[in-house]
Amino acid sequence: MLGGGEYSFLDIISNLPDDWKVSAIVPSKGDLAESIRKKNIETKIIPLPPIRPWFVLHMVLSLILFYNTFRKNFPLFIYTNGPRATFYGGIVGKLLGIPVIWHCRIANPDKYLDFFLTRISRIIIVNSIATAKRFKDNVQYKIRLVYNGIDLNWLRKDPERKINFVKGDWKIILMAARVSRWKRHDLALSAFEILAATDPRIHIIFLGGQDLLEPEWWDHLQRKSDNSRFYDRIHWEGYAEDVRPWYKIASVLLLPSENEPFGRVLVEAMACGIPVVAARDGGVPEIVRHEKDGLLVSPGDADEIAVAVHKILSDDNLMRSFSKSARRRADIFDLESLIENIIRVFDETLTDEK
Repeated sequence: MLGGGEYSFLDIISNLPDDWKVSAIVPSKGDLAESIRKKNIETKIIPLPPIRPWFVLHMVLSLILFYNTFRKNFPLFIYTNGPRATFYGGIVGKLLGIPVIWHCRIANPDKYLDFFLTRISRIIIVNSIATAKRFKDNVQYKIRLVYNGIDLNWLRKDPERKINFVKGDWKIILMAARVSRWKRHDLALSAFEILAATDPRIHIIFLGGQDLLEPEWWDHLQRKSDNSRFYDRIHWEGYAEDVRPWYKIASVLLLPSENEPFGRVLVEAMACGIPVVAARDGGVPEIVRHEKDGLLVSPGDADEIAVAVHKILSDDNLMRSFSKSARRRADIFDLESLIENIIRVFDETLTDEK
């Protein structure tokens, strides 16, 4: 699936200077592989089986494929995007003496894998201070903080597409996130129920594809929406390759996820001048300054979300103030800074090898 981490991974490998020769390995055909190939990057498919005893044969076969690939091409280092990729790439990297850089984008620790992954990784890049706190003190010397970056110039261009079904007087609450349980779309729906009763112009739009690993969660949310008194003002629009038309019509961006490690959509919305309401959890407070760029609320509190959204929607002066501040704040999360910082880590790894 293409989520924030995958988009950031794609941004990095496709925007390195021309003298960096990149080859990508992905676990299966799909959107990510196709997106990488469109960037004219050599792409190979090697499965990443679940790390479970009953998959041991598949795991061994994948390790053999990785070993043969790395031995043939012998890269200067292995850059991994996620724990499973780090497991397979890290083992083979250790066997061949190739350093491994793990880009960790999840703040929740893995009690089974972290001990092993931190030891086979030469450097661990984290996307927020909250993610860095996942790791114990004895490996903090390996940690390098690099915030995600966004192509702000592209994001701020006027989109060609228009969202035709939206009426001019609507007040749009936008939630842009893959439909996974931890993103807490249920809280967004509950808060909307409160807000919708106060103003018939308020609508909520959900942007993002289903999490194929949690089909029952999608079904639950659809039932909740269908049973709402305001079902005709709840819009599930699925995955959007171009998010700009949706930001253009939004009044507020809502992100109620719990322990969000970064929150790419926050930066995107802020860059477009959209005030945000988000849970005060994970890496979110490192992006959004409370009462400057938007409002932060207690995790898991639908009532507090409703109060915060109402405060913004009902005060034009506050909305303009947040919009202006959010645009300036987003500038520090630009793509150029991301690439510069990533190259600095890459160079450090290569220097350590000499």
